[in-house]
Formats: sequence, C-alpha cells, structure tokens
Amino acid sequence: MKDEYSYWEKVVSDKNFPCHFGTIAEKKGDLRYFYIENHDLSPLPNVLREFLKLSRENEHNKHALVVFVQPEIPEQSFDYYENYFWNILKYLHENDEKEWNANIPTDPDDPLWEFCFDGEPIFVSANMPAYKHRITRNMGKSLILIFQPRRIFADITPKAIDLIRSKVESIENLPIHPDLGRYGDESNREWKQYIITDDNNPRKGVCPFHPKS
Repeated sequence: MKDEYSYWEKVVSDKNFPCHFGTIAEKKGDLRYFYIENHDLSPLPNVLREFLKLSRENEHNKHALVVFVQPEIPEQSFDYYENYFWNILKYLHENDEKEWNANIPTDPDDPLWEFCFDGEPIFVSANMPAYKHRITRNMGKSLILIFQPRRIFADITPKAIDLIRSKVESIENLPIHPDLGRYGDESNREWKQYIITDDNNPRKGVCPFHPKS
C-alpha cells in the first residue's frame, strides 16, 4: 500500500488538484485508508462500520474513507474495474447488519437514491488506471473507492461544485461529463456519477446494484 498511498498523497496535495476539499482533508488528516489484498473483501464491512462511527462522532470533520485495491498485473480493462467496483458495493450490502435507511429510496432509478451502509447514505466514487481521458480519475495503479457520507456535503454550495468541475474540465480538456449532476435533481441519477464513462457519452442501461429483497 505504501507505493499506492505515496502516489495518492502526491496528487491530492498538489496545489493544482481540482478538489480543494480533498486537499484540505488530506492535509488535516481527515482521510482514512484501507487496502484490499488478494481480493479478500471480508474485513471491509467492519472497516466501513468503524469509519462511519468515527465520522458520526466527529460530525464537524469531513472524513472520507479511501479504499485501495491491490493493483492488477497486468492492468485490466475499464469493464473489469467497473464490475469489481459494483461487486464491492454488493458485498458490503450483503454484509450490512442494519436495514436500508428508511429515508433513502432503494431504487437506483430514483434521483434521491444513494448507496447505504450501516444506516448511512454514502456517496461512493471510483478512480482507476483504466481512465485514459478522464485523467483526474486516474490516481495510479489501483482501483480506488472513496466513501463519503452524504451529510458531509450539506454545507458545500453549488458554486463550489461548479468551480471544481470547471477545474477538471480545464485539466482534462473535455467538457463536463453529462452524467454529473446534483443530488436530488429529477434528471440526475446518482449511481451514474459513481463511475462515469471515460469519454463524453452518458451512461446507458440500468444500475448494476440491486438491493436485497
């Protein structure tokens, strides 16, 4: 994990990194880290529970959990990492000891849907080496999942989000991805923002995630 984290820290701490919230969180020590080795997901549910407990007890800090997956050799395809990402969320859901948050729809086609674990709505985003055009989402050789409790976004203004996306647009020399919207907007589907496509085409089809019946 040392090499993966070193690269992460170098990128996130750079003054040109587009998400200044991430840079501040890294410098303040508000980020927590975990490393998945040998495809063993079994420790992850407890790790996420402990992280959420920490986050709730320190509600004024913008804690996030960064999960590195041991790099694949050779590097795999975009579809491979995408499937891995959703399989991790499915595994967490299957090993969740609490009921789905009653205030969050279970249908990913609802604009108010968000992934939930331990009763907590969580925005989960992916970085992966298979991003060749959306380069701000390529953070080294690992598939990386970032778990952010939805409540930490409460005081982040639309203007701040637009500024971040404008910086990303400048770095990538690509238009803002059409699937990036705002939580709760009728036209937005949150799951599509977890892993955007590597080009400028909106994602088609249905969400790979299905809640337990």
